[in-house]
Amino acid sequence: GDNGVHASASPFEALAERSNWLRAAPDADLFGKALLAKGVPLDRILAWFDDPQVKLDATGATASLFDTLEDTDPADCLDKALHLASL
Repeated sequence: GDNGVHASASPFEALAERSNWLRAAPDADLFGKALLAKGVPLDRILAWFDDPQVKLDATGATASLFDTLEDTDPADCLDKALHLASL
């Protein structure tokens, strides 16, 4: 049938999965709207869907975006995403 359950590792990863599976634009998603409202550019959000290595801080340390945002609630995930977008 058409039934299924999936748990995403973070609100951002859930956004990426909904966008991929449902062809939903980030601005049609609550978390996507929050990122855009806080100034994260659409092209950055779309690039992040590929789980790139991102700079974590001023030292130049990097990690997977999805791993960096994993196990966060929406508020914490948004804060971390905004920090990463500012680097």
